[in-house]
Amino acid sequence: MIEKIRRFQEFLIELGVARTVLALPAPRMLAIEDRSSEGGAGTVIFSSTVVEPEIVAVSRDLFASGHYNLAVSEAYKAVDKVVSALSGLSHSGTTLMDQAFSPNRPKLAWSNRTTNSERDEQKGYHQIYSGVMLGIRNPATHEFGWIDGPEIALELLVLAQHLVRKAKAASVEA
Repeated sequence: MIEKIRRFQEFLIELGVARTVLALPAPRMLAIEDRSSEGGAGTVIFSSTVVEPEIVAVSRDLFASGHYNLAVSEAYKAVDKVVSALSGLSHSGTTLMDQAFSPNRPKLAWSNRTTNSERDEQKGYHQIYSGVMLGIRNPATHEFGWIDGPEIALELLVLAQHLVRKAKAASVEA
């Protein structure tokens, strides 16, 4: 029932009839002001941008209720779980990412790594995946209020979504 109410509220916002969404508990609202629009009409950026099921499932309600730090923390835990499931590796964090996306012997790869560009892609994403575990997931998980605003949280959630999609597009190496 609550889910139907939430969808109806999001629909009203998208139509421009309402400017906020009731979220329980709701210290802040789901609608983020679209500063590029005339008249300052709000849009529901989260629901139209963050659509990957693994990220939505763990972050939507937290984001909607203003718990941005927790939303980001949970999203990056989801990235970790997706990579673990796809790679078949049981580690987590940077250890998992180092093993899963290693430039030399990856468990998950996007190419045969025969050209410089293919090797660079593998190496670059290896560094990104390891880096987000260290530089985003860990602080968001261990620090209170590390992320305190919707704009930064949304940017980090979109990055988490991209990483989930990129991992799903990888082939499992033997």
